[in-house]
Amino acid sequence: WLQRAQQAENSLAVAGTRFTEIQAGQSIQRIEERFWRQGARAQRIEILAPAARRGEVLLFRAGQWIAYRPGEKEAFELPRLPLQGAQLLQIAIDLVQAGLVEAEPMGEGVVLGRACVVVRLQLVRPPALKRQPPEKRAPFPASVSLWIDKETGLILRREVALHPNAPALRTEITRLELNPFLTPELFQLPADVVVRPLAGVYRTVEEAQRAVSFPIRVPSYLPAGAELERVMVQTRGRTRVVMLHYCTPTARFTLFQAYKSPHNSFALKKRPARRDAHFWQDGDYSFGIVGNLPKGEIDKIANSLSRASRN
Repeated sequence: WLQRAQQAENSLAVAGTRFTEIQAGQSIQRIEERFWRQGARAQRIEILAPAARRGEVLLFRAGQWIAYRPGEKEAFELPRLPLQGAQLLQIAIDLVQAGLVEAEPMGEGVVLGRACVVVRLQLVRPPALKRQPPEKRAPFPASVSLWIDKETGLILRREVALHPNAPALRTEITRLELNPFLTPELFQLPADVVVRPLAGVYRTVEEAQRAVSFPIRVPSYLPAGAELERVMVQTRGRTRVVMLHYCTPTARFTLFQAYKSPHNSFALKKRPARRDAHFWQDGDYSFGIVGNLPKGEIDKIANSLSRASRN
């Protein structure tokens, strides 16, 4: 049944709607989606709920998930999503064959009025595996239960437990269309949309520039011996924040900047001990400097940044 389900995930064209419930403690988050899938080659997901994410589109292409909102000119690469679909099944089959996961038939069930075989996959001796270092642990949840459609092999419902007997994620298809007509355009971004990394750590400003749409500003003045260690790009809400980390022989400091966003989007709630901080707005740019530098040095860096911004 696992191999049949994997073949279905890899080859069948389907569309429909589904929901995913994510449980963390007593809190349950519900996400409703419309989806289109061309086997394992391409997928499109449109978020229907919650309201804050309604209209968001996720595309899977060339092994990478991309997120964007229609009408906007930027899309963002997403980190790896939780194991699902054909990838989940391939890993499950490999681990069953290696004796690390046990596949247990759990009888039959019904989803969408369709007869299903229920299979539970469970890590063998989870407590013993948990004591192993992370790099040696099986890349699999504590248990996964699958409702596999008898007719097509499609997985119509999935429950994932990160810890034994504690389901944390449940996905269920609520409407299913088999062999729909899917155009290539459905899985493509508009031609004028630029794809950027969601976040990351870079060695140089030039490498980090691809992750943001605004020119990254660098100070024309730096303290003696200052060197750029790394550049970080983060997404906070809908704001892209760039952080340039510098070190000198006697100090370290970080230069923050964002574009068309108030500097409180990256101002620290609690100032680190023995560090000074200065935040300011200059035109469309917001800046901040945090570090164990003399105030005079921070002011010189700030003035050189403001001049660079105006130029």
